[in-house]
Amino acid sequence: MRKCFILSIDGGGIRGIIPSIFLASLKENLQKININEPFHQIFDLMAGTSTGGLIALALSVPLFKKTDGDMYDLNGGIQAQKLPFLYETMGSAVFPGNKHKVIKVIRQLFTSKYSSVPFRKILYDIFKECKVKQALTNLLITSFDMKTMQPVFIKKRPDFVGGDEDLDFYMVDAALSTSAVPTYFSPAYVKSLGQSSMEFCLVDGGIFCINPSLSALIEARKILRCDEYVILSLGTGVQTEEYKTETMKRWGFFNWIAPWLNVPLITAVGDGQRISTNHMLKKLPKVNLYRVDVNLDRGKGKMDDGSDENLTYLRNKAYEMLYLHDETIKNVVREIIEA
Repeated sequence: MRKCFILSIDGGGIRGIIPSIFLASLKENLQKININEPFHQIFDLMAGTSTGGLIALALSVPLFKKTDGDMYDLNGGIQAQKLPFLYETMGSAVFPGNKHKVIKVIRQLFTSKYSSVPFRKILYDIFKECKVKQALTNLLITSFDMKTMQPVFIKKRPDFVGGDEDLDFYMVDAALSTSAVPTYFSPAYVKSLGQSSMEFCLVDGGIFCINPSLSALIEARKILRCDEYVILSLGTGVQTEEYKTETMKRWGFFNWIAPWLNVPLITAVGDGQRISTNHMLKKLPKVNLYRVDVNLDRGKGKMDDGSDENLTYLRNKAYEMLYLHDETIKNVVREIIEA
């Protein structure tokens, strides 16, 4: 029986450090039993939305270790153990903590809360001039084009299933596009590569697909002939918000998109899609879903807070997630051994 392995990672901004720490721990567990292949050789397809797309791209970037201390693996891609370091690097450079919080909230009502310039610089340091079609495994990165009002799936897949006709992008542009959360960053104005170049105005795929695992399964079934699909689906923390529902009948436009209320409309859409996707996957035959997530405390773990305090909190929640899902890690390792 042939098993195919899918890695799917949710969106969540700086909270991407949580699945990063999980993947680093999974890698260490595999190395203890002499499974040393990088994740792009273990997973037949990697999918990600927003920060999850960044991780998927990083694990499959065709750059290779050259010196000691290099963040890349000898066989290509960012080393799994180096992923948490990326978020520590991004930290205050991309999301400058709680400084001038009131000013940022007011700014967010009229323009993007943050500049994407520092983010692009960090992404270039990671991906250089690499292209999506050069990725070391099959990829599915979500985004949404505001020009055509259509979902855009940025893909790397074999030519025999249409990969030769898929548009190609620089990995920097793909990462920036899938992470362009409305109201936090301005849309990514990018062009596809090649003679049939097209212009896009792309925003975070989380507006329609914050949990890309179902889309990843559909794509995997197109390109892989398998008897069973094993999906490792990683969340970035469940941030519960409590609203006074009796006051919602008086809510207007600003309340539904209010930054000080954590943009309730976007939050509701994302949570609903995440939950419904998990529910559907559990009902499908020949699909073995391992879903891993952790609850965050109310008011903590903000997706756009890169302060040392918030990163410390998120690291601790990641370790809590590892403890709570210890059995899941063992089962995933067993699945890989038996493949």
